[in-house]
Amino acid sequence: MIFEFARMSDSGNPWMGSSATGALGPAIVGASILGAYLLGGFTAAYYFVRWRLGTDIRSTGTGTAGATNVGRLLGKQAFVLVFLVDLLKGGAVVAIAGALGLGPWALALVAVAVTAGHVWPLQLGFRGGKGIATSLGALMVYDARALGVLVGVFLAAFVVCRRFTLGGLIGYALCPLALWLSRAPLCSVVCTAALACVVWVAHRGNLRRDSQRLVTKTAKPGNDRTSPT
Repeated sequence: MIFEFARMSDSGNPWMGSSATGALGPAIVGASILGAYLLGGFTAAYYFVRWRLGTDIRSTGTGTAGATNVGRLLGKQAFVLVFLVDLLKGGAVVAIAGALGLGPWALALVAVAVTAGHVWPLQLGFRGGKGIATSLGALMVYDARALGVLVGVFLAAFVVCRRFTLGGLIGYALCPLALWLSRAPLCSVVCTAALACVVWVAHRGNLRRDSQRLVTKTAKPGNDRTSPT
């Protein structure tokens, strides 16, 4: 079941819902954000590979604790399993925070915190995954319409650039603008913009590589002045 917390009424406290007000409100918000970050740090890729092979997934492949890297090492089934676990993690954390009575702005911070925890986990030396599955799960529960817009923009970008990662990053970048133009709640616009920043920082290496490959592919042979080595 998808809860669209971002569509809550603008009346009342934007940080705490009507069922959770009072002196404990700020403490609940702070504890929820901290808890979201810590739970986000339990990256499925790292613990799954540690259990299966006894090794650190970050020592191979792309060097990250993500579903894609697990798929390269253990196959498609492992990729799907890890992706789903991280997706559910992001969604479950936001759903639990909503059940505690947090308002839309506090839930936006929770969504960002659980994604940041996945990318920069405290217990793994701040070296985790790329945050795609976790952020999608968090956004699915926070505002399903925003997730739909993101997927739509990604598909359009993928048709143009033919690069999966680059298309996804373009989708994250343009999603806040598309939501703003469609008069979505401001908290949804800010939440998607913050998630885009986290995901873009996590993918900065991929972005450079895909951009270079795209430029090389579209450049005319006569304009390539790179000397052979």
